[in-house]
Amino acid sequence: MEFLTKKKLGWTFALAVLVLLSFILLRKPLLQGTGWNHSYFFNSAWILEFDDSLKRGIFPPRWLHGAFGGMGAPSFYYYPPLAFYITAVVAFFSESKLAYAHIAAWGGFYMTLASGLTMFAWLRRQTGEILALAAAVAYILAPYHQVDYFVRGSMGETVAYIVLPLLAMCLQGAAATPRSTASARAWIAGLAVAYALLILSHLTTLLLVSITLLPIYGLNLVFQAPVGERKAAFLRCVAGGALGIALAASYLGPAAFMQKYASLEWMSVGVYEPHRWTLFQWSLWPSPDFALSMALMGWGTGALALAAMLAVAGKGLSPRMKDALALGATVLLAVLLYALPWVWVGPLGKVQFPFRLLVGMEFAAIAAVFLALASGRWLRLLVLVPLALIPIERGYRLQVPGIVMHEAQSGEIDANVVTRIAIRRAPDEHLPAGFDPATPRFTADSIGFTGLLAMPLATPLGPAKIGPADTFPDGSVAVQVDAAQSTRIVLRKFYFPTWEVGRVQDGPDPKVTAEPYGPERLLSFTAEPGVHTYRIRIVRSTLEKAADTISILALLLAIWLVIPALLEALKKIRKPAI
Repeated sequence: MEFLTKKKLGWTFALAVLVLLSFILLRKPLLQGTGWNHSYFFNSAWILEFDDSLKRGIFPPRWLHGAFGGMGAPSFYYYPPLAFYITAVVAFFSESKLAYAHIAAWGGFYMTLASGLTMFAWLRRQTGEILALAAAVAYILAPYHQVDYFVRGSMGETVAYIVLPLLAMCLQGAAATPRSTASARAWIAGLAVAYALLILSHLTTLLLVSITLLPIYGLNLVFQAPVGERKAAFLRCVAGGALGIALAASYLGPAAFMQKYASLEWMSVGVYEPHRWTLFQWSLWPSPDFALSMALMGWGTGALALAAMLAVAGKGLSPRMKDALALGATVLLAVLLYALPWVWVGPLGKVQFPFRLLVGMEFAAIAAVFLALASGRWLRLLVLVPLALIPIERGYRLQVPGIVMHEAQSGEIDANVVTRIAIRRAPDEHLPAGFDPATPRFTADSIGFTGLLAMPLATPLGPAKIGPADTFPDGSVAVQVDAAQSTRIVLRKFYFPTWEVGRVQDGPDPKVTAEPYGPERLLSFTAEPGVHTYRIRIVRSTLEKAADTISILALLLAIWLVIPALLEALKKIRKPAI
C-alpha cells in the first residue's frame, strides 16, 4: 500500500494516460462526429449560434439572433455558457470549418479529458499519484458521466464534472490552517473562481451540489481545523462562496431576474415534473426503462459510498478517512433526496430530473472509495465494492443501446431533426413569455416554424408602406417606414425586453417603445407619421449592466487577493540557495 501512496508518476505520464483513455472512449464521435442524443438539435443550435455571436463581436453572448430560423432566442440569458465557450474555442482553432457534429465531439473530448485531470490534481496529494490516476480513470468511465455525454447530451452537466474536483480542492485549501495571510487570501480567491465556474456550468448541478456536497464536506473540513481556527476557516469558505456568486453575477443576474420574459414554466410540467422520477414513484415514471436505469445507478452509487464509509469506520480516523466519511455521507443524503417525492417542490421543482444528483454522487463516491483505499482499507473494499457495482452495471447496461446508437453516427435520425438543425431550433421554453402554442401559424408546422418564417421581415398593421428592410451581420435590423399616420409595425422577430428601437436621425436616435404583439409575442413598435428609418437591435439592460459591473469588481478583488501569494512565490523562487 505504501507503494501505491508514495510512488510518483508525474503529470506527463498522467496526461498521456488520460488523453489515451479519453480518445479510446470517444474515438467514434471524434472520427465521425457526435451521434444522436437527447439534446442533439438543441446543442447544435447553441454551439453554432454561440460561436456566431462571438464572431459578431457580441460578448457575452445572450440573445441568439439566428435561433428559431432567425426569430431569435434568449437562450444564454438562462442557460449557463461555460461548455459553449469550450466548443467556441474548438471551432476557432480548427484548421477548417468543422460541422456541428465534430465541434461537439471534440468539445466533449476536451471536457472529458479535463475532468480526469482535475480529479488527478485534487487527489494526488491525498492518495498518492497512482491511486489519484486510478480515481481519474474511474471518474471518466463513471456510468452517468458516459450517459451524460453519449445519451443525454447534457453539455452543462458534462462540463460540471471538470469543476467539482476543483471546487473540492479549493474548499479544502480555504478551510485548512493557512501558512500565511497571503495564502489564505489566495485560497479564498481560488474557491470563488471554482464556485463561479460551477454556476457557469449548470444551475441544477449547482443547486444539488450546494445542498449536499458543499455543506457536509465543507463542515467536515472546518471541524478538522484546530478549535481556535474553525471560525476563521468557516468565514474563509463563506467568503469564497460569496465572492464566487459575485464573479458569476454577469450570468446569474439575468438568469435569476429575467425569467418572466420566457416560457420557462414549460420546463416543469408533464415529464419534467421531478417528483415523477423519484426512486419510490415507480408507477409515475414517465420513461420506465430510463428511470429504472437511473434508479439502479443511484442505488449502486449510494452503495459504493456506503462501502467506503464502512471501510474507514472505526477509531483514530485520519483526515482522509474523515474526508471519505463526509463524502460518503453526501452521497447518502443525495440518495435520500432522490427517493422522497415531496422534496421536489419549491426551488427543487425546477430541477426536472432528480437523477441529476448523480453528477455529484459519482464524484463523491469515487473520491470516497479511493481515499479509503489510500487509508489501507483495501480488504474491506475488496468485499464491499463489487457488491455495489452490480446495480450500477445493470443500470448502465440499459443505456448501452443508446450509446451504440450514438456511436453509429445517427445524429440526423429523421427529417424532423434535420429541419430543427437547419432552423437552429432552441428549446420551446425559450419562446417569449405568453407565447400561445395554439396559434395557427405555429400549429401549421410546429417543427419547422414555416408559418412564422414565411412572414415578411416587417409588416405594417395600417396604412403604411415598408421600404428597404434588412438584417445586418450583427443581428440588428433596419426598416424604412412611410406612414400617413401612427402605425404599428410587426417584425419577424420574437419579443424580448432588451430589443431597442430607435428612429434614425442626425444626433442621438429618439427611442421608440418596443412591445410584444399577438399570440406569438412578436416584436413590434409604432411608427410615426412620415418617412422614417428605424434601427432595431439588442442592447444590454440596466440589470445586465449592473450584473456585469459586479462581476468586474469581483474579478478585480479576486486578483487583488491572489497578488500577495504570487509575490511570495516569486520571492521563494528568486531566493538563492544557502
